[in-house]
Amino acid sequence: MQRILVPYDQSDQSAHALAHALSTFDSARIVLLHVVEPFADHTGAAGYEPTRVPQRLETAREMLTELRAAQDDPERIETAVRYGRPSHTILRHIETKGIDHVVMGSQGRDGVSRLLLGSVAESVARRSSVPVTIVRGDPDTDDPADVLVPFDGSTYARRALEHALDRFPDADITALYVVYPPTEHARDGATGFEVLEEWEAEREHHAESVLGAATELAGNHGRDIETLSTAGKPTATIVDHAASTDHVVMGSQGRDGVSRLLLGSVAETVVRRSSVSVTIAK
Repeated sequence: MQRILVPYDQSDQSAHALAHALSTFDSARIVLLHVVEPFADHTGAAGYEPTRVPQRLETAREMLTELRAAQDDPERIETAVRYGRPSHTILRHIETKGIDHVVMGSQGRDGVSRLLLGSVAESVARRSSVPVTIVRGDPDTDDPADVLVPFDGSTYARRALEHALDRFPDADITALYVVYPPTEHARDGATGFEVLEEWEAEREHHAESVLGAATELAGNHGRDIETLSTAGKPTATIVDHAASTDHVVMGSQGRDGVSRLLLGSVAETVVRRSSVSVTIAK
C-alpha cells in the first residue's frame, strides 16, 4: 500500500491538501504530519519554560486525533507529531517512514506556528526523493480533466509524463515544449532575419524530435496526447498555459543546451506562481 505524507498545520491550504490526498489516493495510507516549530525565543534569557514544548506536542497530538476521527475512513490515516524545523523534519520523515508521495499546501498559517509559509513547500519539492504535489485552493473531488506536462525530452520530463499517464488515466494530457528566444544563436555577421530564420528552423526540428518522443511514450502506455510547441521564457510560458488546465505535472530538472526547459529554478518558480496544483515528479 502506498504511503502519502500530508504535512498539516491547521491552515486552509493544508486542509485542502488532505482532501486532495484522500480523494486522489483512495486506496493509500495517509500519514498526517504536524511539525511543532521551535519558538525564536527558546533561550534561557528569554525565559524558556521546559514544560512548554511537551504541552505543545500534546496539543498537536490531540488536534490530529480529532482530525483523523472526523474523516470518513479514519482507519487508513495515521498521525505523527514532530518537533523541529519544518522543511528538514518533513524531508526526514519522507526518508525514514517509507513515504511514496507528498501532498502539501502552498502556504500555511501565519504566526510563530506557521508550517508551509514562504519557501518550505518549494524546498520540499526541490529536495524530496519522492514526487510532491503542491495543492492550490479547494480541490475538486474529481480527477483533473486537463493536465499539462512541460516536456523537453529529458529523463525527468519523461518521468513526469509517465507519472501523469499513470496517475490520471482519464485526463486529456498536453505535452508542452518551450524553447528560448534566439539570443544565443547569432552568427557573426548574420542579419537579424537570418538569425530568426535559422532559429525557427532549429526550433521546429527540436519540437518534432522532442514531442515525437512524448507521443511515442504515451503510445507505449496505450494513450493519445496533445502536443504543443512554443517559444518564450519557460517559467512565464508554463504558468500562462497552466491557467487553462487543471493540474501541472513536471520534472524537477531538465536537459542542458538550447532546448533545456526545467533546469535551475524553473520548477520552483512554477510551484510558486502557478494558479493550479503542481506535481513535481522525481
